Amino acid sequence: MRTYRAELLRSTSRATGCLLLLCLCLALFSMSNAGPQHEPPLWGFRQAAIFVATLLMGRAATVTAGDFSSGTIRPWIISTRSRGPVFLGKLAASLTIAVGTAVLMGVSAYLASGVFGPVPSVGATAIATAQLALACAALTVFGHAVGVMTRSVPVALTVTLGWILPAEAVLQGRSAQLDRWLPGSVLHDLTLGHVAPGGTTAGAVFHATLPLLLLDAAALVLFLRRDINS
Repeated sequence: MRTYRAELLRSTSRATGCLLLLCLCLALFSMSNAGPQHEPPLWGFRQAAIFVATLLMGRAATVTAGDFSSGTIRPWIISTRSRGPVFLGKLAASLTIAVGTAVLMGVSAYLASGVFGPVPSVGATAIATAQLALACAALTVFGHAVGVMTRSVPVALTVTLGWILPAEAVLQGRSAQLDRWLPGSVLHDLTLGHVAPGGTTAGAVFHATLPLLLLDAAALVLFLRRDINS
């Protein structure tokens, strides 16, 4: 809990504020473009969702890997009896920021939607916001895991963005079974309100999150056992 509070306090920075502002501007810009395409503002909000989640994934990867490359991970480890609370506290703080950003964006989108077109129902906005929050949380877990494993900001960003963007695009469409296990693609479909034919929302959530949770579990094992100087 101490690591969680300290990490949240450290996150109250100008950089975090700028990232939040960028996410809001991206959503509002997408909502403003929905009208010319004869779509409601909520459609534009959904179109921007996966990009917002990707930005938060990059933040998690940068913050986590940056602690290793800058050496600031040492004081965090020294201040606790074991490494587990450091790992979990930092992950929980990143998830709080990711989900908090999604909720703030959902509220802002609902309040601003009347400027761009018909105001969506509270229920529809809540569903879109929950799906955005899921994507933000899942990709934040991915970014955190890769940051711990690579311990390098450039490498972590290359791996995360490289997988979510070009790698999954190359793999997608090769088989229906494989498509069900591509977390980025499944999360993208969920943020758009879509589920693969024959699938369910619960199944899509399972397929999108399980690989990332397993990867983060592997990162935890590595964090507990690996020499901090290696």
